[in-house]
Amino acid sequence: MSPTFGLYLPQVGRSPSQLIELSQAAESCGFQAVWFMDHLRLPGLPGGTFEGWTLATAAAARTSTIRVGHLVLCAAFRPPALLARMAVTLDHVSGGRLDLGLGWGSSPSELTELGLSSDPPAVRLAKLAETIDIVAAMATGEPVDFRGAYFTVKDEMAGPASLQRPIPLFVGGTGPRTLELVKAKASWWNCWAPDRHRLAELIPQVGDARVSANYSIGFAPARGASDWVLYGTPDAIARELRRDRELGVEHFVIQMVDPRGGVADLERFMAEVAPALS
Repeated sequence: MSPTFGLYLPQVGRSPSQLIELSQAAESCGFQAVWFMDHLRLPGLPGGTFEGWTLATAAAARTSTIRVGHLVLCAAFRPPALLARMAVTLDHVSGGRLDLGLGWGSSPSELTELGLSSDPPAVRLAKLAETIDIVAAMATGEPVDFRGAYFTVKDEMAGPASLQRPIPLFVGGTGPRTLELVKAKASWWNCWAPDRHRLAELIPQVGDARVSANYSIGFAPARGASDWVLYGTPDAIARELRRDRELGVEHFVIQMVDPRGGVADLERFMAEVAPALS
């Protein structure tokens, strides 16, 4: 099976109209997915960010084939039943193009200082597991009677079912208990950029889940790399990604780090890097 490619567009430093225009450009260039982030603010950056679900809905309405999602939604931001209805609704709005990414939250200060959650990590992870079960049950359109340690959801009337059965579920994170959750419940595991050098170690721990990985990329005459960014010519970058492809990565999520490159960098990636991975 050929790999697929997604464009990561964190909503920092760009307006909603610019992000939607880049989503449309990604679709035109041949990317299969566009991904947003789910933060209301980021540590170390002044100001806040645009809310991710609203933005994904706008992008879905302005595109026709590219899939939309988040890497990853913070489960603590939205009650499970609300998240389930939101997911089913966006799945319908997009014509079955939603990829549902979920995690338990990477910024404790964001959660506590904005009044969203004071739960310790272990509790947030346990709540994520229950959230996944509730969303999956409600997306069937059948009555739900869920009684967990943290959430109780009783929906006798049921509701609309999702178009996709099931909606693909991406879970992000590299901790041992998160990987156990991926193995038990997720369709996909997403590895974020700083941990891509651990793919050989981590992939065997996710069971049958398919693998996506994030890459921050910049085109440059000479090869270079850090924990976050991979620099080089298209050929050099393709060699790096091909190694991960051989380890089992099926979906490559690309963030182009040079804002000056714009759509031209997207076109260059899909013309000169992506074909080398097929």
